[in-house]
Amino acid sequence: MARLLILAVVVVSYLAGNMAHARQEYKTAVIYYNEACGGCDAYLKEKLVPYLENNGITVTMRDYVNEKDARKDMNYLHEELGIPLELQSHIMTFVDNGKLVLGGHVPINRVDELFLAERLPDRIVVYQDQMLEMKGVDTKKVTYTVWQPNIETKEYRLDVSMSEYLGKWESGELESANSKEKPILPLVLVTGLLDGINPCAIAVMIFFIAFLFTLQAKIGKILKYGVIYILVIYLTYLGIGFGLFKAVIISGAPHLMAKIGSWLVIALGLVNVIGYLLPKFPIKAQIPRFTQGSLKKWLTKVTLPAVIVGAFLVGLCTFPCSGGIYVAIIGLLASQKTFAQGMWYMLIYNVMFVVPLIVLLALTGNRYALGRLAKWQSDTSVKLKLWSGMAMIALGIVILIWFI
Repeated sequence: MARLLILAVVVVSYLAGNMAHARQEYKTAVIYYNEACGGCDAYLKEKLVPYLENNGITVTMRDYVNEKDARKDMNYLHEELGIPLELQSHIMTFVDNGKLVLGGHVPINRVDELFLAERLPDRIVVYQDQMLEMKGVDTKKVTYTVWQPNIETKEYRLDVSMSEYLGKWESGELESANSKEKPILPLVLVTGLLDGINPCAIAVMIFFIAFLFTLQAKIGKILKYGVIYILVIYLTYLGIGFGLFKAVIISGAPHLMAKIGSWLVIALGLVNVIGYLLPKFPIKAQIPRFTQGSLKKWLTKVTLPAVIVGAFLVGLCTFPCSGGIYVAIIGLLASQKTFAQGMWYMLIYNVMFVVPLIVLLALTGNRYALGRLAKWQSDTSVKLKLWSGMAMIALGIVILIWFI
């Protein structure tokens, strides 16, 4: 009986060991790459592909530049797996549909440690984007990054084994990603509102409503055209944002774009401050003068098509006034959120952008209040630029220090 019990324990242990190792017995790998990348060729053909094939893995190579649907399929996997943009490399290797993902030129000894590990997380991404095969690369200064959903991202030197990360994962020492994630929603709300307190758009809105009053238009018509005006501006500005977001994704450098946007915010803020201190300063953040006549022309027609065209032009022309804020936030979202998450934040941002216009429209039932507001806007437009300039400078500094 004792012998049978011992035999059973041995069999169970053997099967358990085989099951643990079987988890790393992958079957397929799809590698997305750019055939024009000369530095990638040595890594793929001499290192990664031979290693995978020697481990019994069927390898499929897909050139996302020359193959029509390859980039779309790669982006779908990025989105489906929730891989952050900063970990999306010029070479992406998806093993067994993303159970294991290698980004860039991950050293083969680190890959081997993953395959030999007794257990791995259900989904893990290892990222190292530098071309180690190129001459002059100081490998002592290069690091690799390990990511899995809802767990803090870790970075290690190349000479540090994967066992250090896996050991912390096994023991539960890794913190939740949410515990260290900086709150972006409050920043999106504040910056959207700051972008919306835009002397350009508000001035045109007040002009438009005041003009309707001079025509003795009924309040219902004013509200109808006002809602359409705000909606068109919302969709126009949102469209600009979607285009920028797509461009940042294609650039593959979201952190860089976030930094550029932050410095652009600071620069535009300085333009506003300098413009207040030196009124004759030639550079001004405002609607281009050559478009102002066209805007008034379209809006004063007071027809539905004219209101739509006028609002569309306002949406386009107000971007130069404070577009730096938009660029900074989009770069920040692209560097920290998935595409779907970024879209939701942009929808919220643009709601905040039109909140001041909604408030103005709500005041149209009170001519006295609207008249006082129009006078206040005219009297304080110069100081408003000073305040918004100072706020933009502070915002750019906050993003650079705390979020990038």
